[in-house]
Amino acid sequence: MPPRSPALRAVEPDASTGDTKARLLDAVVRLFAERGFHATSMRAITQLAGTSVSAANYHFGSKEELLRAALVRRTKPLNDARLEALAEAEAEAKGGTEGIRAIVRAYILPLLVAGSGIAEGAGSRRSLAVRLYVDPPEIVRGTQQEIFAPVNKRFNDALQRAAGDVDPKALDVALKLSLGVALHSIGGHLVWPTPEEDPSGSVKEKMIDGMVAFAAAGIIALLDLESAGETASGGSQK
Repeated sequence: MPPRSPALRAVEPDASTGDTKARLLDAVVRLFAERGFHATSMRAITQLAGTSVSAANYHFGSKEELLRAALVRRTKPLNDARLEALAEAEAEAKGGTEGIRAIVRAYILPLLVAGSGIAEGAGSRRSLAVRLYVDPPEIVRGTQQEIFAPVNKRFNDALQRAAGDVDPKALDVALKLSLGVALHSIGGHLVWPTPEEDPSGSVKEKMIDGMVAFAAAGIIALLDLESAGETASGGSQK
C-alpha cells in the first residue's frame, strides 16, 4: 500500500460533515482519489474518518457500497450543473453547429469548473475525476454508469435534435471523446493561469472557448464522416 500522505489527517467534523456517515463518505472519496479502489482499505478509510470498521459496516455494509454512496453524493452537483446548463442551451433553441457547440459547452464546462484551477480547492476533485474515468475497476465502472448514464442520455438526445438524423452510436462516441478533452485539461496536462496572472479572467475564458470549439469541431467531424459513410454505402448499392 502506498505510504500515507502527510496531508491526509483525520477528517475534521464541521457543520456539513459532523456525523459518522458524512465523515466516512468524505474519507473514502479522498482515499479513492489518491490511491484507487483496491489500494484503499476499509481500515484506512475509518482511520481517516476517525471511526471504526464496525461503524462503517453498520452504516454501509461494505467498502463497495460506501464508495458508491460517496460518489453519488459527490457527483450530484456536477450532474445538476450540467443539466441546468443544458436546459439553458436548449431554451435558446439553436440547431446545427451553433447548437452543438452550446450543448458541448454545457457538458464540459461544469467538469472544468469542478476539477480544474477554475474552482477553489480543485486539486482533490481533479484527482477524483481522473480516477473515476481513467481505467476504473469493474466495481467502479458500474457505479460510474449508474451516476452518469441518465445524464449522458439527456445530452445524447439534445445532440440528436441539434444535429439531425444521425446514428445515436456515433453521437455517443463523439460525446465521450469530447469528455476526454475536459479530462485531459484537468489531469495536470494543462496549466490554468492564476488569478494574479489573469485578473480579468479573459485568458481563462479564451482557453475554455478554445476547448469547447475543439470538442464541438470533433463531434461535427465525426458526424460528417458518419453521413459520408452512409452516402457512400447508399451509392454503392445503386
